[in-house]
Amino acid sequence: MIPDMTATTTAPLCRVLAPLLDYPTSALPAQTGAAAEALRAARSRAAGPLEAFAAFVADSSSGALEELYTRTFDLKPVAYPYVGFQLFGETYRRGEFLVLLRARYRAAGFAVEGELPDHLAVITRFLAEHPDPDLVAEGVIPALEKMLPALVDNPFRLVLQGLLLVMQGK
Repeated sequence: MIPDMTATTTAPLCRVLAPLLDYPTSALPAQTGAAAEALRAARSRAAGPLEAFAAFVADSSSGALEELYTRTFDLKPVAYPYVGFQLFGETYRRGEFLVLLRARYRAAGFAVEGELPDHLAVITRFLAEHPDPDLVAEGVIPALEKMLPALVDNPFRLVLQGLLLVMQGK
């Protein structure tokens, strides 16, 4: 079954989740609170994990959050936040996937700056503006399902759990 990616349901939730997938800034506490509130208002099951993540963020220093993000997503290949890497590793198939994403983004008038097109934050921003059930079902969901087991006892797991629930329309 292809998840419901209607603009009226999932897209607004993608918009508030995307910043949580970027390197943390001083805006993270407010962004996390806004995401948890939006998920609660949408009656999404993803509200629970995001509320727990918001509590963690509120109790953490910006330096600690930056260090945890780097350890989680930059230093462990199993948790790289790149959909193409999760699906294909560093192979020619990932390269093909990147080319296809760039073409899809260009056709939609979506600009990517400062990051590869398969980064979860970039794809989530794209989905906020251009719902794409195939990209969700064949790319994002399988990548998240592969990443989550690698993040046991890691607070960023909560963000990925929330995103997975949203992508599944739950």
